[in-house]
Amino acid sequence: MRKRAQQTLRYTHFTPATHPALCALVDFAAQNPGLDWRNYGSWPSYRSEASQITRQWHAICELLRIADHYTVTDAQIIAASQWAYSGRLTWNGTEWVYTCGQYWPTEYRSAAIAVLQATIREHELEVRDDVDAR
Repeated sequence: MRKRAQQTLRYTHFTPATHPALCALVDFAAQNPGLDWRNYGSWPSYRSEASQITRQWHAICELLRIADHYTVTDAQIIAASQWAYSGRLTWNGTEWVYTCGQYWPTEYRSAAIAVLQATIREHELEVRDDVDAR
């Protein structure tokens, strides 16, 4: 697991032994985007893209804290991944596989964010339904 992912998971209840899919998702999102400055017309446009990707990482960290608070399960993460972000981020049992649309460095963290947001939203709906049923 990447150091960045380990540092993010440090203060949560998630471990690779108890939540392998969720930890693998964080590790997937922690990868280096591999931006190449030669693909951009100017240095400011490259830096703009790089800062956007960094902000996406911070959003993932925040969503992970929320998921920890809600005690989200791997089953919920895997279920949400089937429809979130058009189902392009899928769990094959050991790792996350992403089907790229146009430009991988700008998409892969957006897909991880979409899966985490969908999982949290579904969990909130389940909790509301349970409260309303009482």
